[in-house]
Amino acid sequence: MAEKQLTLTPEVPYPNHGNTVAAWALVSITVIGAIIAAVGFDTFHWPVVIAGAVVMVVGVIVGIVLRAAGYGQGGSKTKYKHH
Repeated sequence: MAEKQLTLTPEVPYPNHGNTVAAWALVSITVIGAIIAAVGFDTFHWPVVIAGAVVMVVGVIVGIVLRAAGYGQGGSKTKYKHH
C-alpha cells in the first residue's frame, strides 16, 4: 500500500511576535516574583519564598485576564488584530 504524505502549511505569525501588554505584564510580574523567591531561598526565609511564588501565580492570572480583555496576541485592543 502506498502511504500519502500529509504536508501542513504553517500559519503566518502575528507581526507583533507576542509583544503585547498581556505578555509584558505576565513576564514582568513573574520575574519579580522569581527574584523575591530566589532572595528568600538564598536567605532561608521560607515565608519570602512562598510570597514570591504567590506573586508569580498572580502574574499568570494577570496575563490570563489581560488576554481575555483583548490585550493579548490577536486581541481586539492590540495594534495588529489579524494575520
